[in-house]
Amino acid sequence: MDVFIFQLSEFAQLVFETIWLPLVIWTVISFGVWLFLQMFENVHPIYQYHTRLALIFSLPAGLLSLASIHYISDWITASAGEGLTMITVISPIDISFTQVEESSGIPFMVIVQSLAVAIFLSGMIFFLIRFCMHAINLKKLRKSLNYMPISEVTALSPENRGLALATGKNVQVAFLSSEIIPVTFGFRKPVILLPDSLKSQPEKLNLGLRHELTHITQHDFSSHLMVILTEAVFWFHPMVHRLKRELVEYREMRCDNIVLSEASVSRKEYASLLLELIPMPNLNKELSVNMAQESSNLKKRITMITQQSKTKPIPKRTSLMILGVIFISTALAMACTDMQTQNVFDEEELDLMTNIDKTGEQGYHEIIIYMSEEEQANRHESKLEQLRMLEPEHIDAIQVWKGEQAVERFGSRGEKGVIQVRTKLDAESYNNTLKALGMNPVAPESLTAQNSESSPQDDFFVVVEEMPELIGGLESLQQQIQYPDMARRAGIEGRVYVQFIVDENGNVDDPRIIRGIGGGADEEALRVVSQAKFKPGMQRGRPVRIQYSLPIMFKLGNEENGNVENSSGGSAQVESPETMEKRMIVEVNNDDGKISGTVLDGETRQPLAGANITIAGSDVGASTDMDGNFSIDADGSGEYELIFTYIGYEKASLSITR
Repeated sequence: MDVFIFQLSEFAQLVFETIWLPLVIWTVISFGVWLFLQMFENVHPIYQYHTRLALIFSLPAGLLSLASIHYISDWITASAGEGLTMITVISPIDISFTQVEESSGIPFMVIVQSLAVAIFLSGMIFFLIRFCMHAINLKKLRKSLNYMPISEVTALSPENRGLALATGKNVQVAFLSSEIIPVTFGFRKPVILLPDSLKSQPEKLNLGLRHELTHITQHDFSSHLMVILTEAVFWFHPMVHRLKRELVEYREMRCDNIVLSEASVSRKEYASLLLELIPMPNLNKELSVNMAQESSNLKKRITMITQQSKTKPIPKRTSLMILGVIFISTALAMACTDMQTQNVFDEEELDLMTNIDKTGEQGYHEIIIYMSEEEQANRHESKLEQLRMLEPEHIDAIQVWKGEQAVERFGSRGEKGVIQVRTKLDAESYNNTLKALGMNPVAPESLTAQNSESSPQDDFFVVVEEMPELIGGLESLQQQIQYPDMARRAGIEGRVYVQFIVDENGNVDDPRIIRGIGGGADEEALRVVSQAKFKPGMQRGRPVRIQYSLPIMFKLGNEENGNVENSSGGSAQVESPETMEKRMIVEVNNDDGKISGTVLDGETRQPLAGANITIAGSDVGASTDMDGNFSIDADGSGEYELIFTYIGYEKASLSITR
């Protein structure tokens, strides 16, 4: 359940970061245009209608354009090569770690974000269900009526007959015995519903048909459905509801204006028909297109009909041009916020690398997070917090490295700190951890050894059971160091860190400077370390490749004992690397041959899961569980020596007498 809540929270964060700026831009533009139209109410109804229609449709169009830009950008990035991918596989590494602490609960912001997603989805589902119910009722109504082609309507005027043919559709008409407001709906076979009372009033019948045929020629039913669907998705935005409500009002006024543009139409009869129809019930008001959908605008419509002495020409082309300009400019303004959003958030991905254990030798998969600037760390704090909220069966351990320790183990990339996460070996645990960090999961089959393409020469450990030993000790290297003349003359001194691999034969491989001082000191340190010879490190009884680092101190004017002075006024000293091993605490009980106990971290006293316990000289042993507990059945009597080993910890032993 916690993982699901975090996924909802991550989805909310992603959506918000993507659309907040486009939504703000749309809101500012739409409110500004709407305010202008409110100030000039005498603007022609067709302008009023098309402008609002353009504003509503530009909202989903702008976001779809933004999504398309993201998709194309991702496709181009993916096509550019695998080197641009975020998650890469690096060589296996072992480092010391602490046990994951139990979570104190789901963070408040995660709950708020998840709740926001739930409310948004609930509202959208509500509006879509309401839309489907209206559509079903409309379909039932259509099946329950008897229709006739509009051409068979008695007393149909020649103007209406020509307009019906101009629609290019098979327009059907049905008369209802109940008093209703004329209504039209349908795409390919539009239907017009009229009250029976109009049959005895041919002039009003033709006016009602004229109005509904105008709706059909203007494709009002289709645009009305699209507006409703837009409202369902963006139900949370008050401006969408406002524009939709006014759109219905100006749609009828625009239709009135088009009908009255014909000189043969009686304004008096048309106004009388509106007054007569207003008290009648509205059939499926939400989904269908009605002649008198709202009674609140009746006064405005009657005023327009009666006070206009002359028939004004319909500015259709100009209005459509304005519609296109507003639609395209608003959608483009929203779509082009991609770069602006990136600048506002500066949302770099986590600097993350992964180590997939394909052999099962380590017993865990590893994710290494290199932190960057402090601001970035703060931005990703919620993602990192989610690691602690994962189910205990997914996470093995989390370790935070800072300062010199981080640099010494991970090089210059670790200057701002490193977070090391160990997941359980199964694919589900690994992928759930990636998802918590906002990364894409990997295919489970890619975690198997059969698909591994890494070379054994690329694999190394950082900490093993037996670390490498420098043959001849540090003195063997100090005897070879020469303080560079360039560094001495320039007054350069300081500590040079050299990182390298000790291979299975004890040779130095791939030495590199992870922190230098220049002046030739870096090159001298590399030269000396490259000649070093080690006793190989051992892991589970076999030599392995170990990542190792040595600090070499170059200091001017220091002639302390133990330093090797090779140049006037300067000395160099090879320093011992800081120990990477920690101390463990062992608590053991001996109950008549049944040896049990607990293995804990020496500092935190947290249980160490997966520690190995063996009886010296035998193959009998056990491993600790998640609580650090173990149990061994020892046969026979006498003295037993228990050996405790754990990666990153000093080996411990304990004698037990039975």
